[in-house]
Amino acid sequence: MKRKSSHQCAIAFGLLILGLPSGAGCRSRVPKDAVASWNGGFITRAEAARYFTWLDARHLRTRSEVDAKKGVTEVLAELAFLKMMAAEAGDGKPAPAVLYLDGRGAFLARYYMERKGKRSYEVTDEEAMAVYREHLADRFTLPESSTFQHVFLRSDRHAPEELAGLVRRVLDGLGRGTPIAELAATYSESQTSRSKGMVGPVYRGKLEPVFEDQLYRLKEGRPGVVRTEQGTHVVVVTSRTPARVLPFEEVKGQVVSGIMNSRNQAGRDELMASLRKRYGVVDRSGEPFFGPDEVVLRVKDRSLTRRELEEFLEKSLQGRGGAKGAGAALRRRVIGDTLSSNLFYLDAMDGGLDREQAFLDRWEIRQLSARSSLAIGRRLEAAAKKLGDDVVVRYFRENQGRFFVPQKFQATYIFMPFGGASPFQLQLRIEELEKLASSPAASRAEVERRCVEAGASYVDMGWATPVDAARVAPEFQRRMLAQTTPGSTGVFKEEEGLYVILVKAIEARRSMTEPADHEAIRDRYVDLRQKELVREMRERELKDRGFRVLSTAVFEAAGARN
Repeated sequence: MKRKSSHQCAIAFGLLILGLPSGAGCRSRVPKDAVASWNGGFITRAEAARYFTWLDARHLRTRSEVDAKKGVTEVLAELAFLKMMAAEAGDGKPAPAVLYLDGRGAFLARYYMERKGKRSYEVTDEEAMAVYREHLADRFTLPESSTFQHVFLRSDRHAPEELAGLVRRVLDGLGRGTPIAELAATYSESQTSRSKGMVGPVYRGKLEPVFEDQLYRLKEGRPGVVRTEQGTHVVVVTSRTPARVLPFEEVKGQVVSGIMNSRNQAGRDELMASLRKRYGVVDRSGEPFFGPDEVVLRVKDRSLTRRELEEFLEKSLQGRGGAKGAGAALRRRVIGDTLSSNLFYLDAMDGGLDREQAFLDRWEIRQLSARSSLAIGRRLEAAAKKLGDDVVVRYFRENQGRFFVPQKFQATYIFMPFGGASPFQLQLRIEELEKLASSPAASRAEVERRCVEAGASYVDMGWATPVDAARVAPEFQRRMLAQTTPGSTGVFKEEEGLYVILVKAIEARRSMTEPADHEAIRDRYVDLRQKELVREMRERELKDRGFRVLSTAVFEAAGARN
């Protein structure tokens, strides 16, 4: 029998130190500080402590003796399964780097930002009062507002005589005591017909000037006719609220938060300016005369050509309209974020953050999780291919309510980032863009041009599912799902700015049927049973590999570090 070479034994010893299975011929020995083991691997007390520190403390149930032991046993089993799957997956191919950032670099950049974080500044009452007084008129005074119900009749759908007849019919109905909500549901050609024709409260200055001028001439409770280029409104003003100044105590928290955000932003701007100068940033991505093979982005001694940048944008903007559909402002934001991340990475490396134990521990667990997910995914794909149709069809028939083709929306959206103007001014800008984009006469080129001028992005999502919507923002998904007919969702706010979604068409969710949707049913079956299948896989793997817990004493050490 041939003896193993020293090189092979060295490799096996390295795997042993990592707790990964080694080859036959150099038998692994479980070290004294191991808290769990299985055929071909083990978990040391230090490894377990790192993993417990990474987990949310609530994952450990309670700190009572019995539950603590049970909780530790479960988490050790979870960690063992991750290590088994990670070993099966191997190291794999490293993620492609963008400038300096491969997967580890991007993770280090995020760690850098966590370390820097947001500072908490002390803001005195005098400072807050000074800002309040400075912006009393533009930020802390609410204009006069109106709430009204209306029936809208579009001029492009009716001849003048027909339109006049419909207006008389609505007015006659009101004269006979018919509620305007009923008339709106019957006659109105606005999306407000679904909400009893109700609009508001709407602040003065936010409606079309021609409409608003006539609206404020009407008396409360008495019907009136308001004519615009788009059509005729039969309006009943239900209430008016005079302009009022918001008291300082009511908005003090908002003012203090605004001051701290401004200081944090100033600090970030100062840091970015310093880093850009130190690492020699060159950004020519917005200059159209550079060719596909010419460098348009450079950070220190790394660069991207126009072609490489476009390929990167296409991948980065998947689920947000794609690189071709994304507006100029959104593309600029992605490029800016990429430059920032690269600068943070370089500063983190110069500052030695990549050698900090907290970062090394987090990265090790991140890698372990990523590799194990790869192996689990491969196993699920293999299991799915072996599934018998009879198993899938039987499950489908027993759970038909869970098998469906999701609702789809043919949609575009406009995004207006915060900054550059007051929130009120940004609201007015995006509402003007919404009006333009909603007009059948406006071309896409004109809408995109106007969005760029206003500092907004215009994104065509094509046919989007609720999952696609969730990739943009949580509130974005909720607003899209609330849209039951084509039209505008109206302007809404998210953390980074203002959005409005314009839905052109909707395909309702439908149940899957056999045999037409057979392949989709198989895919859905795997999705529905994924957690169950992985749990079964884990239990089987742990049993087959002889997993056992040697000690639960790690709990106290891990808990202390949390």
